[in-house]
Amino acid sequence: MAPYIVIFLLGTLAAYALSSLAAGKKRAALEGRLSGLEHTADTGRREARHARSVFAAVDTSIRGFSISAKIKRELARANWSLKVSEFMIIVILSATLAPLIVLLLTDNKMLTLYLVGGGAVIPIILLKRKQAARRKMFSSQLPDAITLISNSLKTGYSFLQSIDMVARELSPPISEEFRKVLQEIKLGIPFETAVERLVEKAGNEDLDLVMTSVNIQREVGGNLSEILDKISHTIRERIRIRGQLQTLTAQGRLSGMILCLLPPALGLFLFLVNQDYIMLLFRHPTGRVLTAFAVVTQLTGMMLIRKIIDIRI
Repeated sequence: MAPYIVIFLLGTLAAYALSSLAAGKKRAALEGRLSGLEHTADTGRREARHARSVFAAVDTSIRGFSISAKIKRELARANWSLKVSEFMIIVILSATLAPLIVLLLTDNKMLTLYLVGGGAVIPIILLKRKQAARRKMFSSQLPDAITLISNSLKTGYSFLQSIDMVARELSPPISEEFRKVLQEIKLGIPFETAVERLVEKAGNEDLDLVMTSVNIQREVGGNLSEILDKISHTIRERIRIRGQLQTLTAQGRLSGMILCLLPPALGLFLFLVNQDYIMLLFRHPTGRVLTAFAVVTQLTGMMLIRKIIDIRI
């Protein structure tokens, strides 16, 4: 009876985690209107909401650890409106719910152990994929944003007015990030600090170059619109070259994808066709050693292929 009670509790936590994800967009919109960022004047209101949450105690207990700040930064980069405790609960559920069910149904401890490791990694993979997609979209929008800022400066607008133009005219995610910069500055945060947070959150080297140029121009003066035009041209050429490299390395990326997916797909097929045959890899000591060796070599091959096709410009 006890395992079923555990499954019921985990299922309840899973339902709460899914409801938190579903409400994430509404929470992001509301926090975006107030200020949407940490270390601002709405900290008291956010803390009040945390106090009413069932995860308030967890958030309070882990706030002093560096891992909490890192997870919070990673969630912000993916624009996920989740608290650190909610994300940790999702990871724990992903690592325990399905393996526990498999353990109760099959009593296979080795397979359960593999499922625990795989389940714990799934939310992290989804988080990284969301970050990569958002970073790619931001990079593709950056040249247009720079051009818009440059043209606004030429017509007599100030730099902050030009940023406001980007926030109003362009689409997310770049409009959201620039809007948050304006909100921080209006709340009294220094311009350099707000820009530094934007660069850290975006993780874009081109944006770092742009904001460095802006900070230098604010100190020593100069024609900022001309500088931005040259930077925009450089970024566009870099994007063009990167597209050519993506085409040239398409075969290598496809080969890597096939090599990575083929062993798990073949193992799943054999598990569905002949379960007793494939389960020898998990029940026999030699099979366990071979399985562990295969996983290590598979991960090594994935890293090598990724290193070969990852050409930095």
